[in-house]
Amino acid sequence: MVLMALTCFSMQAQNDGLYKVVYEANRKGERVSGSLEELLKYVRNGNPIRVGWELGVKSDSTFYLEHWSDAGFITIHKDHVFAQINSIYGQGTTHISMPVPAIFLTNNNSNGWVAVFGTTGEVKQKFERNEDMVKYFKGQGLSDEEIEEEFKKQEKARYATKWAVMVKE
Repeated sequence: MVLMALTCFSMQAQNDGLYKVVYEANRKGERVSGSLEELLKYVRNGNPIRVGWELGVKSDSTFYLEHWSDAGFITIHKDHVFAQINSIYGQGTTHISMPVPAIFLTNNNSNGWVAVFGTTGEVKQKFERNEDMVKYFKGQGLSDEEIEEEFKKQEKARYATKWAVMVKE
C-alpha cells in the first residue's frame, strides 16, 4: 500500500510539470525559434522530451495535421537531436471533403508505423505495407513499380518540428 502511494505521488509530481517548446525548426532544419543548445541541455539532463511535427500547410485549410509524441529513444549526433518514436498503429484521416474530421486506424498491427525525427528536419519512417495501401495507389493509376517508388519516397521525408521538454513552472 505504501509503495502504491509513493508511486502515485511520484507520477503526480511528474504530471505537475508542464511541457514547454524549447526548439522549433522548419522542414529544412533551420531554426524557427528557441535554442538547440537549450534542447541539448535538457536531453543530456534526462528530461522527458516530446516531438511535434506538421503535415501540410497551416494556411491551406484543405490539408493540415499536427502530431505530438513522446520521444522514445534519443540520440545526439553532431549536436543535433534525433528522437525515435515508439511504434504505433498506423492511422489515416477522412477525406478533406468530409464535413466532420475523423481519424481511423489503417490496420490491426501495433507495429504499423515507427519513425526517427531529427532537429535537422529529416524524418526516416517505416510502416507496414498493407493491401489497402496498395489498392489505394492502384486506384490512383500507379503501376507496381511506381507503387514501390512511392513507398520508398515515403520512408524519408522532411517536416517542420517542435521539441518540448517537461519543466517545473
